[in-house]
Amino acid sequence: TLPRRKDICERYDAAFAKDPRFIPPVLKDTGREGSYHLYMLRVAAATEGQRDAIITAIAKRAVSVNVHFIPMPMLSLYKGLGYRMEDYPNTYKQYSREISLPVYYDLTDEQVDIVIAALKEAVQEVMG
Repeated sequence: TLPRRKDICERYDAAFAKDPRFIPPVLKDTGREGSYHLYMLRVAAATEGQRDAIITAIAKRAVSVNVHFIPMPMLSLYKGLGYRMEDYPNTYKQYSREISLPVYYDLTDEQVDIVIAALKEAVQEVMG
């Protein structure tokens, strides 16, 4: 399954790496390599509201994406302990523009292309 997930992520990288609207995740560097189980793409100029609108526009195209990580200060337990999202501006910035794309071993190349097209169309629709 790892080789297939890696192929999917590389297909996403090829689609988004040279498009300034997107910030692809770093899945490999000189000293380490991820397991390719997540592809957490960021829309460079998106606000949280725009990101949510993009996700809705993608869903209208029958593609399912989500936001994988919610910062701890946004969770009830941590809010109750006094953590404030305002104290973590970089964490919020990363969260507010992140969309996790599907990566599972039996996703076909054609389905990956559908995800890519739906995302690009949705970003254009929402952000112009």
